[in-house]
Amino acid sequence: MPSRKPDAYRDRVPALAPYVSALLAHAAGDTAGELRLRSSLGEDEAFPVEFFFRSENRMLDFERYALDLCRGRVLDLGAGAGPHTVALQAKKRSVVALEGSPTLARLLKARGAASVVCADFRYWWQAGFDTVLMLMNGLGPVGTLAGLDRFLRHARRFPAPGGQLLIDGAEALPGEARRSGPWPPAGGYAGQAWIELSHTGRVGRPFRELYIDLETLARHAAAAGWRCEVAFEAEEAAYLARLTKSG
Repeated sequence: MPSRKPDAYRDRVPALAPYVSALLAHAAGDTAGELRLRSSLGEDEAFPVEFFFRSENRMLDFERYALDLCRGRVLDLGAGAGPHTVALQAKKRSVVALEGSPTLARLLKARGAASVVCADFRYWWQAGFDTVLMLMNGLGPVGTLAGLDRFLRHARRFPAPGGQLLIDGAEALPGEARRSGPWPPAGGYAGQAWIELSHTGRVGRPFRELYIDLETLARHAAAAGWRCEVAFEAEEAAYLARLTKSG
């Protein structure tokens, strides 16, 4: 919760409620819907909700490459509406879709996901995955560098011997809104952003989202016992990283 005005967001809906309602509306037939995102980095943009349901041939280059790198038993962590789960199942991959929202977990099942787990990724774990897939700013939900460190230690439980984490990310590129808007400070690292989502007039409470540059990710990964290598570099400081256990 922002510290500047502690009661300013009290009457708003929960942080991710606009995201969930947007996906449900699309699944119910509102194919022209939009999800609006504002952030402390200066972003203010409306995304077509159909983006979260895109097929493989409409995915970004690094996403398709990540799907090609998937091997063995896959955990799609933070599956959302399941575009990557659906695409991997079409390739005959064994996929477990992990999603924290019970509503979206039901949506995943309705969309044909064969194995769905509804749980908070920060506490749930299961061993034996050959690939852990974390796309669409996959580390964003950890929120802060401290949250990243906790997750990287926790995530060591997931992989089978020789397993991998495939994570996309992008360096924070702050705009003017960071200095002039109603957002609290980042807390040292610029990528510790605040995000606000809205859909059809419903505005969610701000929440933390981490945007991490590759050098910082590699440093924190090494401290948690991971090797980090670049699998794909894209425009605007975006990348796909591959993490494997060291030692």
